[in-house]
Amino acid sequence: MKPYAFVIPWYGDDIRGGAESECNQLAHLLKSKGVPVEVLTTCVKQASDDRGANTLPAGVFDESGIKVRRFPVKPQNMERLVPANLKLFRGEPTTPEDESAYLQEDINSPEMYRYIRQHRREYEYFIFLPYLYGPTYFGSLECPENAAIMPCLHDEGYAHMELMKERMRHFKKMMFLSKPESDLAHELYDLSGVDNMVMGAYVESGWENELHPDRFRRKFDIDQPFILCAGRKEPGKKTDMLLDYFCQYKRRRPESTVKLVFIGGGEIDIPAAHSADVYDLGFVSQQDKRDAYAAAYMLCNPSFFESFSIVIMESWLAKRPVLVSEQCKVTTNFCQENNGGLWFDSYPVFEGCLDYMLSHPAQMEQMGRNGEKYVKQHFVAEAIYKKFRGFMG
Repeated sequence: MKPYAFVIPWYGDDIRGGAESECNQLAHLLKSKGVPVEVLTTCVKQASDDRGANTLPAGVFDESGIKVRRFPVKPQNMERLVPANLKLFRGEPTTPEDESAYLQEDINSPEMYRYIRQHRREYEYFIFLPYLYGPTYFGSLECPENAAIMPCLHDEGYAHMELMKERMRHFKKMMFLSKPESDLAHELYDLSGVDNMVMGAYVESGWENELHPDRFRRKFDIDQPFILCAGRKEPGKKTDMLLDYFCQYKRRRPESTVKLVFIGGGEIDIPAAHSADVYDLGFVSQQDKRDAYAAAYMLCNPSFFESFSIVIMESWLAKRPVLVSEQCKVTTNFCQENNGGLWFDSYPVFEGCLDYMLSHPAQMEQMGRNGEKYVKQHFVAEAIYKKFRGFMG
């Protein structure tokens, strides 16, 4: 059997991000099933680094049992990139030159593209992810007969590029993480000649059988019911909005004992008046995070932009319900499909959801069980492996 090659700008066991985590976990899942797999990536460690500087060595490496080929990147012309990228980020009108400048000057590796062209017949498929970077655009041009993609698509300026619309219709296979992502792709692109499916993402399981919610409460001295928010704290993830909504709720419901607990990186400015109601625990261990899911009354993911959401799936594996933003079609759709949570689009609706959830513990327990069944049916190892092999061969 020829190997499958995942092509991604940055890769590693410790790299955070939806596409990065999905690539890493799916690669390990396939390898565990005896499927040969490699990763083609660059010498840039992660998305937040200088994308025109090589900070990791080039070559072939064994990384946790996965063969990883790292290729050097070319320098960037920031005078071309910055204004073009700013227009796309803001969703402003762009010219063909803007699109070319963005794709040519963001992260790129000509040596990677040359390798793909020279060795394209040695691989079953090249699976590119995510959609919006040079390695996907230029790399897929070099292997037209066996180029597949997991786009991890959002409704954003980059997705509307004319160059992207043209490129997307030439992939042989396309795998989506959710139905709303598939709907968006079919709305934006001509996929009439592309074999495509909603596969979902691999969610590690088994750990949910060893949860100790009381251990988490004792360790962090949190006795009252709490809302958990797991992930990076930043405006892009709307954690500031969640904090604001929660503080409003506490002012309007002073008798409520509910707390808000943040775990993960980033910083957030907790108002002094609510310092006793909001905990920012920062990074915690994997076990503490999993215990936190079980200890929480619910998880809240307020993000507007998700192509999946591992933290929601992990909360459901711990049998806890979720509360999400209606602005995010993906997470709202998940809740609607399994009745595992509620969704809000404004503060009044947030308040109503919280009132209901806190006063209906039996219904919340049922929502948690609904979510657990849903994840185990669609996203655990055996389910994802079966769908991948059935679709990719």
